[in-house]
Amino acid sequence: MKIRNITAALTAGVLTACMCSALTVSPEEEKTTLRVMPLGDSITDGFTGEPVGGYRLTLGHMLLENGYGDQIDFVGPNWGGDGIIDPNHAGYSGYAIADIPNQRSGIYNFSEWLMENYPADVVLLQIGTNDILSSYELDTMGDRLELLVDVVLNALPEDGLLYLSTIPYMDADVTNYTDAYTVEEMDKAVDDYNAQIKALVSRKQAEGKPIAQADINSVLTKADLLDGVHPSAEGYEKMGIYWYSKLTDYINHKSHSSAETQASTEESDSIPVKILSGDITQDEKINLSDLVLMQKYLLGKEKISQSAFLASDINQDGKVNIYDMILLKKFLFNIIFIDDPVR
Repeated sequence: MKIRNITAALTAGVLTACMCSALTVSPEEEKTTLRVMPLGDSITDGFTGEPVGGYRLTLGHMLLENGYGDQIDFVGPNWGGDGIIDPNHAGYSGYAIADIPNQRSGIYNFSEWLMENYPADVVLLQIGTNDILSSYELDTMGDRLELLVDVVLNALPEDGLLYLSTIPYMDADVTNYTDAYTVEEMDKAVDDYNAQIKALVSRKQAEGKPIAQADINSVLTKADLLDGVHPSAEGYEKMGIYWYSKLTDYINHKSHSSAETQASTEESDSIPVKILSGDITQDEKINLSDLVLMQKYLLGKEKISQSAFLASDINQDGKVNIYDMILLKKFLFNIIFIDDPVR
């Protein structure tokens, strides 16, 4: 029962690293509709989904069923999805990150127009699958992605956020879209690109940009694919649940107090200070007080500052969860019972 309670608390309470830029609204603004752009290729479009709409179907239904329906406005020039209350999106089947000469169109090449005409507060970006299917300059996919990411970031409002997602594995044994890879080669191409994504997110976060990592690769397996590339209905459902947790994280933490906002702003604008991993209380020591504060944070009983969040993310995966608490406990155990055996 305790594990279940902690899991529930994590789902509602875990704050992504870049959101520590302290998003806030006044009471009058709390009812303002949040503009969300699902942006990407055919997986965002929902290609091969049954019913049509892909992950946006589950995401939309979950938002409505949990009382967020009137707070979300999906934006984008495209329209589609059976039963989706708000079917707008910016998913483009067959598109790559940027134009691939004589092969594919790319989202980057019209991204400024897209962001200008369909402004968004939050962007859910997953792209790159088609670059791999086209075997196009795989080593520099991250460079092309950064150009697209910069356009999106520059267009976001002050309290906006870009979720940049990894891509799922593809099944090279299914040759509907390419026969250029062995299973091992395809898996490596996906792993290498996802590593570029994670490095890009870390670099932008260090620059203070409003970006967070989303890890769809951790949500889906090849068993969740319908045709070797696109998720099955069950796979899209998993994605929808995942994106729901990300969006509600953003919404729930957008109501931080003005005092917390000011403190975090001053902290982020000041000269960077060294963060001691595990020093959650910020007293330049790591002890049981840090463990107590982490437990309270995970249970939703305490809020923490930007630097405290970074200190809490012990495994540096952009999240604070039960795994970080386990690492902190192990560290404290070593200090108390090994380094100081008399105690």
